[in-house]
Amino acid sequence: MTRKLIPFVAATAMLMAACAAPAAQAPAPTQAPAPTQAPAPTQAPAPTQAPAPTQAPAPTEAPAPTAEPATGVDAITLSKDKPTEILFWHRYSGGAQKFVEQFVEKFNAENEFGIKVTAEKIDGSYADLYSKINAAIQGGTPPNIAQAYQNQASFYRLDGNVIDLAPFITSKKYGLTQEEINDYFDFFLESDKNPQFPGEVLGWPTSRSAAVLYVNLDWLKELGAEEPPKTLAEFEELACKASDPANERYGLAWQNDISNFAALVFANGGRLLSEDATSYVFNSEAGVEALSLLKRLFENKCAVEIPSAERFGEQTRFAGQKVLFVMASSTGLPFYADAVAKADKPFRWTYVMFPQKDPAKPVVDIYGASWSVFKSTPEKELASWLFLKAFTEPENIAGWANASGYMAVRKSAAPKAIETVKNDERYKNFPEAAEAYARLYDMVAFGAVEAPVAGYDPVRKLMSEVVSAVAIKGEGDVKAALDKAVEEANAVLKENAPSSY
Repeated sequence: MTRKLIPFVAATAMLMAACAAPAAQAPAPTQAPAPTQAPAPTQAPAPTQAPAPTQAPAPTEAPAPTAEPATGVDAITLSKDKPTEILFWHRYSGGAQKFVEQFVEKFNAENEFGIKVTAEKIDGSYADLYSKINAAIQGGTPPNIAQAYQNQASFYRLDGNVIDLAPFITSKKYGLTQEEINDYFDFFLESDKNPQFPGEVLGWPTSRSAAVLYVNLDWLKELGAEEPPKTLAEFEELACKASDPANERYGLAWQNDISNFAALVFANGGRLLSEDATSYVFNSEAGVEALSLLKRLFENKCAVEIPSAERFGEQTRFAGQKVLFVMASSTGLPFYADAVAKADKPFRWTYVMFPQKDPAKPVVDIYGASWSVFKSTPEKELASWLFLKAFTEPENIAGWANASGYMAVRKSAAPKAIETVKNDERYKNFPEAAEAYARLYDMVAFGAVEAPVAGYDPVRKLMSEVVSAVAIKGEGDVKAALDKAVEEANAVLKENAPSSY
């Protein structure tokens, strides 16, 4: 990394009439002379015969068009006789890791191009994977493919370390048909188009989830509510009504993950980044309302923070009926199912769209790391694209959705993924939870992306510090703290923006 960080003649017959001389009158009867014989009529000449028409010459055969030579991506050739090896870095675990490893094995055995993929799991968080990739770039040994959030792909792109996939997608030889492109959810494809690099596609969507609200339905009914809250006002009221700090029971389990705060900003009708991606705007009225809501929940002991050291604490407390609500990713569905199934007193539960300020105009935080391709040789870059393309074939992506808990990124794969979840033994006793996965696809129409720009990682840290200080610890003024954070965030944005932006 050298930075701080599109081709007859008709013959006329002549007929002559015969001319006869008139007879002379005799004076006396003498013998009449022999009558003069009329000359034989002149015979009309034979009509002139029209010449045979000239035969048209045989048409000259047009030469076969010369095929234009292949250019760009289409000119690259891969062959089994000369295998192309590529390396894929990921941080999947459990069923997701197993699916990836099985797919790689199948792809290596069956692909017609001689591509050999090695999948390597990187232990740790996404931040750890991000750091390892940056170190590998600086050392000149990046992987060929890696998981990357949109803002991370943008950072790699600043110095040309991640390539634009658009030429591969539109390739006549190796790309996708329009029908295939239309089969992907539009929002997922658009989320990998970065506003700082117009027209470029810096990643390919494989995994998407949404920020949702997990709800204990039985507890909710005890509070007199027949259904989960739809508005933020209802949510706050129920969270406080459920809280009993003396018995360590709270309305909301809060993990200080900035995607949860972003979901609150979106739910209040705001955004983190301006539409033209030139400034952060989470200090807007929507941002102030989001942080103020959190602050009230903590001040009134209606929320409890789950420390990072308490691994899976939000799931454990939810299963133990210590918290009514949890803000978390939709991918947690199977883990919550396992936790509740093991609880002393299982209960009805589900997840729903996060409550909104205006339920008629919902906005949902939808996120997920895509797979980006790093600059190498034309052959390795093409091989990487063909692997990505194969992974997201409908049959494969449906299986991946079920193994990982993510949404299927293709429309044709969604029904199969939904049906599989409904028939999953893990949800046999939790029908409302199984139905939640189907509703997840309805949320895509209301999706929003946080900040797909380079430098968002340090900005997330800034925002996390503000939430911790102001909302959780109750220190400082909400608006002043957000204004200061935005000022610092915009400095980071400017420092990491491409020179042409």
